[in-house]
Amino acid sequence: METYSALHNIPSIFLAGFCLSCAERGSGVFSTLADESDVEWLSYVLDSAWKAPLGEVEEDELLEILEEFEARSESFEADDPGTKGFSVLQSAMLAVNAIAVFMNPIPSRAEMSGQTLETILGSFDFKLSGSRISMIEAGEEEEVGRLQQLEQDAQKAFVASVRSLNSDQREAGLTRAFLADLRVSCAPVRDEIKMATASVAELAGWSEE
Repeated sequence: METYSALHNIPSIFLAGFCLSCAERGSGVFSTLADESDVEWLSYVLDSAWKAPLGEVEEDELLEILEEFEARSESFEADDPGTKGFSVLQSAMLAVNAIAVFMNPIPSRAEMSGQTLETILGSFDFKLSGSRISMIEAGEEEEVGRLQQLEQDAQKAFVASVRSLNSDQREAGLTRAFLADLRVSCAPVRDEIKMATASVAELAGWSEE
């Protein structure tokens, strides 16, 4: 995908921005499906990820978050890709990955955030379509569902916004203003994902668990 190839050609500091935007949009999943106590903690992880580029979270604290997430992840019972726990864990991992990429900006690691969220949303699109399997003729591209398309468009928009920066803005990196605007820009898709997640939960019987 062109967007993922582009991650290898933007200033490395913006890789964390890409992951943060995926994590923010994907938070619509865990905020809908996770238990209240888990939502509170995962929201703290996400907020910490947004604060990290501003120097508002110490590196030791970030490392503690990564370690605690590793310990807590077993509680989500996420072995089966079709379960609520799997969706919660995958969406939560986006925030963790944003921290990891901030600390060690590797394009392939940033790409994981985009692919993970696309996979979650692709499975939601499948459930919302009635789990219908479409036959793809040789040479045809697989049809992308509405949620996954929204995410692909958002990822493309992020890359375009970085490419449009002038040299001074690129040098400044992830400023407070850039991050604030980025987080706000994620809200419409995040809220779409949140509503869709509630519908998926009802269809799958997760809301009764």
